[in-house]
Amino acid sequence: MQFNEAAGRLASLQYTVHDLQKLLEIGKSVDNLKKTTLDKIRLPKQYESSNSNLIKLEELKVDIAYQRKMRLKKLIDRLKKEGGFNKETAGHIDVAVRPDGTKFIWDGFRRAFMAGLVGLEQIPASFYYHPANRTIKQCREYEAKMFKTRNGEKETMKAEEIFRSEIMYRDRAALNFLDFLVECKLDVEELNPGNKTLGGFVQLQNVWKNNHISQDNLIAASDIIQSTWPSDPTVSGYLLCGLGKFLDINDEIDYSIDLETIQECFHEYVNVNPPKKQDSLTGRRLNKSPNTSIAYYIALYVIGMDEETLGQFVPLLGMDNDELEMVEEV
Repeated sequence: MQFNEAAGRLASLQYTVHDLQKLLEIGKSVDNLKKTTLDKIRLPKQYESSNSNLIKLEELKVDIAYQRKMRLKKLIDRLKKEGGFNKETAGHIDVAVRPDGTKFIWDGFRRAFMAGLVGLEQIPASFYYHPANRTIKQCREYEAKMFKTRNGEKETMKAEEIFRSEIMYRDRAALNFLDFLVECKLDVEELNPGNKTLGGFVQLQNVWKNNHISQDNLIAASDIIQSTWPSDPTVSGYLLCGLGKFLDINDEIDYSIDLETIQECFHEYVNVNPPKKQDSLTGRRLNKSPNTSIAYYIALYVIGMDEETLGQFVPLLGMDNDELEMVEEV
C-alpha cells in the first residue's frame, strides 16, 4: 500500500470501534516502511514477561468516537526523531475494561500504535474497570470524559475534537450547541453527517456561547450562504457570523431589507465571471471586529445600501471612523 493511501485510511476512520491490530495492519502495509523507517531506528526488545501489568496489543480496541484523528506521518516522524520507541518515556497506556471484558485504550492510542509498528507485542498498561451495571453507551461516555479531562487542556487537541468528546459524555452545553448546528444544517466532526462542514468552528462557538448574535439570524445566514454557494462543501464561520450580525442590525433599522431581497443580492454579487467565493466577503475583515466589519462590507458591496439606509445602519455597528474607512477601501 502506498503511504498516502494508508495515511488517508487511518486519518478518516469511522467514528466507531476498531481493533488496534487491524489498524496496525494498515500501518505496516506501507511500501518500504521497513527500508525507510524501521531499518533506520533502534528496534526495542520485547518487554520482560515478568512485568505483571503487560497487555497484548492484539487484545486492545480503540473507540475513535472520542479519540483524535490518527496522523501516520507524525507518528513515523516522531519515531525517526527519537531514534526508535523509547520505553521509558512511553510509560504505560490507560485501558478501560468494559463489563463484557473488552479492553479499550482510552489514553495512549498513539503510543500503542507506535509500539506495534516497531514490533512490540505487549505494552504496560494501567487498568480501569467499569462497574458491572454500566451499559456500552455509558462506558463510552465515561471514557470520553476521562479522555477530555486528561487531554482537553493540551494545545495539540483541536476545539472540534474537544467538542466531539464533550458530545460523547453528554455535556449539556455541547449538546445544545449541536442542536443549533443541526438547525443550521452544518456538520462538525461527522456529528451531523450529510450536511456541509463548518469552517471556523471556534468563531461560531464563541458567538453562540456569548449570545452575541441572534440564533434565528445565524440559522437564516447559514441558509443564505448555502443557497448562494450550493457546491461549496464548507460554510465559512466568519461569513456566517458576519452575515448574522448584518441581519441583527437590519432588524433594528427603519428601512430593513427582507430576506428574499438579501438572498437575491447575494446571488447577483456571486454570479459574475469568475464567480466570487466566500472569502471575497471575509478577506478584509478586521481582527478587532470581524463580525461587524464583515456586516458593513455586506451592506456596502452586496446589498448596496443607499445613504439614507446606511445612515441608520452604520451607527449600530459600533465601529470608529478609522475602522469604517479600512472596510471601505477596496
